[in-house]
Amino acid sequence: MTLKQTSAALLLFLSALGLVNAAGTPVTEDLSQLISLSDEMIELGKNGDANGFTKLANTALSLMEENRNNSMVFPRASAKFRAAKSSVKVGKFEDGVEAVKQAKLIMSKKAPLSWDGGSN
Repeated sequence: MTLKQTSAALLLFLSALGLVNAAGTPVTEDLSQLISLSDEMIELGKNGDANGFTKLANTALSLMEENRNNSMVFPRASAKFRAAKSSVKVGKFEDGVEAVKQAKLIMSKKAPLSWDGGSN
């Protein structure tokens, strides 16, 4: 083998090694900020503060929108936050609090990843 072929083979090997390492790392999401916002929204909803609730809902939705493509959880949780926001806007605080609790449950649920097509 020539030097050119050897260096090409080494480069391919190292890049493949890097891909294997990247594929083997677990998917971890830091949802602590959204869970904290959820807790505050629940308290504001229980107290009947529509303005504060709506501001926090907008903050949570904008955070999810920024990172929408990086998470499997955000599409489901953002639907609950939107439902909560619209419920509180019309004065249904109990429904809004319940929707936020459901979003929090979605975010805190640890679902196992199935890479084999879901054959459990």
